[in-house]
Amino acid sequence: MKVMLVTLRYYVLLALLLLAGQPLRAQQVLPLDSVLRAVEGRNPALRQYGYRAQAKQAAVAGARSWEAPKVSAGYWMTPYNQQPIKEMNNGQGEGMQMVSVEQMLPNPAKQRAKREYLAGQAAVAQADQTAMFNQLRAQARSLYYGRVLLEKKLGVLDQSIGLLEFLLKIAQARYPYNQSTLASIYQAQARVAMHGNDHQQLYGQLRQSTIALNTLMARDPEGEFAVDTLLPTAFAGPYPDTAALARRRSDVRSLDRSLAVVRLNQNVEANRRRPDFGVRYDHMNGLGVTPNQFTVMGMVSIPIAPWASREYKANTAALGYEAQAVQQQRASLLTEAAGRITTLQSDLRTKRQQVENFEKGILPALRKNYQVTLLAYQQNTAQLPAVVEALETWLQARLQYLDTQTELLNLHVRYDQELEQ
Repeated sequence: MKVMLVTLRYYVLLALLLLAGQPLRAQQVLPLDSVLRAVEGRNPALRQYGYRAQAKQAAVAGARSWEAPKVSAGYWMTPYNQQPIKEMNNGQGEGMQMVSVEQMLPNPAKQRAKREYLAGQAAVAQADQTAMFNQLRAQARSLYYGRVLLEKKLGVLDQSIGLLEFLLKIAQARYPYNQSTLASIYQAQARVAMHGNDHQQLYGQLRQSTIALNTLMARDPEGEFAVDTLLPTAFAGPYPDTAALARRRSDVRSLDRSLAVVRLNQNVEANRRRPDFGVRYDHMNGLGVTPNQFTVMGMVSIPIAPWASREYKANTAALGYEAQAVQQQRASLLTEAAGRITTLQSDLRTKRQQVENFEKGILPALRKNYQVTLLAYQQNTAQLPAVVEALETWLQARLQYLDTQTELLNLHVRYDQELEQ
């Protein structure tokens, strides 16, 4: 009996040491900052906006172009029947061979309005790129924190499995002395198997998070890396007023630039009322007795004519209504953002209180309950099912605590996303 008690104490001590152990990792640690830099630099969904902005900026150079010149050649005022004319003019006919060159001169105000409109479109693409990065950054943070907590849950589960296996060995060693029952042994074996299934499920979720992070970073989906398990403790403070919030949010800036583009497009339509100018030169080479001649003509368009002005007037009015719609969309976005931030602040207070309750009340009490039950089992005043139940209760509480931490971190990620942190 003395040897058996020494063996029991040895196993219990070894099991308690397992509770403080942490799994070793061989992969290189990839901090969150490195993940975010990789997402910003390599994510295709983000890089497309940069190319779109460059495309719009490249189109600005075309705003200074002129209309292509027109060149024509042919006969001008030449009779079909030259025979009577030749009889009257000693065999010489009449008519002209003409070469004509025409060039329209664009109105500088129209060119300037078009150039500003195209440059404004490039600014919208750049603002959209910032808004997309804010979404991808929040997604990467959520996946990164989720993987950290999944690893912590795997560690807790591994420790519990190790302790259950040691308790099972103790129960099997005590069975020949009628100090353990087959039912308790089978119960412990079932718990070990169930935790094995839970381990596989958590590991599958961890692999999904790794694949998602690799996809965001445009890396090999099967690439392995370790994460920094040190979770942040400082987050953004209370949200600013509406004006400061509008300056922070990239989607609001995108709408501001979209509104500016609508105004610039409206200016393009309004400038269509300005006339365009042109010049035409004709050279006529006379045939027979017809002398050489030329014509120089200036041209001006009259866009204010009623049948020509309907379109640009209608487009100008339509773009005015479109600008009002964008303004209302901006106001709606800010109102909804303020409501979401207020809701997140309330949820954050609740989750922080729940995490504090776990850390200060629930987990210490359940740990002591397990230790007391384990000590009673060591002294043969408690049965193995009671120890397994106490361990299971403590395990579930620790997993629930990590779930609550995950929810808290996701709330912080959403809060930072709203504030563009």
